[in-house]
Amino acid sequence: GGGVHTCGVTTTNLAYCWGVNDGELGTGTTTGPELCNGAVGPFACSTRPVLVAGGLHFLQVGAGTYHTCGVTTEHRLYCWGSNEGKLGDGTTTTRLAPFPVAGGRQYRQVDAGDIHTCAVTTGNRAFCWGDNSSGQLGDGTTTGRLTPVAVLGGLSFRQVTVGYGFSCGTTTDNRAFCWGSNSEGQVGDSSTVRRRLKPSAVAGGRLFRQVDAGTYHACGV
Repeated sequence: GGGVHTCGVTTTNLAYCWGVNDGELGTGTTTGPELCNGAVGPFACSTRPVLVAGGLHFLQVGAGTYHTCGVTTEHRLYCWGSNEGKLGDGTTTTRLAPFPVAGGRQYRQVDAGDIHTCAVTTGNRAFCWGDNSSGQLGDGTTTGRLTPVAVLGGLSFRQVTVGYGFSCGTTTDNRAFCWGSNSEGQVGDSSTVRRRLKPSAVAGGRLFRQVDAGTYHACGV
């Protein structure tokens, strides 16, 4: 689920989305298929799942606030919807249907956030792109990126998750790391240092197999 829409993958690997349609449903249009009534008037939406365009078969999808990304059965990564760099295609152009993420890498998992996106390659490397004002891309800078950049630290990731201005992930040896905005302690490293520009270990020395990042907090198993 994202900010204003939801997506899912069927047992036959087709991606469907529903909710607000400013491009994040991936149908190729922003004109429906329905009109929903909002506080400021009617808006394009779908109250039932609609097929994502392009004839692609997906393993997994992640819905952000106004964009969506998905990994295909061929381990290729596509994104669509509002851009500002978070689609990772080297532009800030809105895409109304799935568009390839730059770099030609093979991925197996992706998570889309509000203003940035992160994903894990088939080689267990984490890459992020989009807004980086809080260091949420984990590349040691606060420079926004229009294409994927590697998360620093040489860590081998199994899974990543994207919050609001920060990111987290679990490694293949079951450790949890977070990076980015930390003013509310959401990085979990026993500090409220304003931001972490590269992965910082979650305190406590526990072994984790999954984490999920929210707006100002994170949780893990």
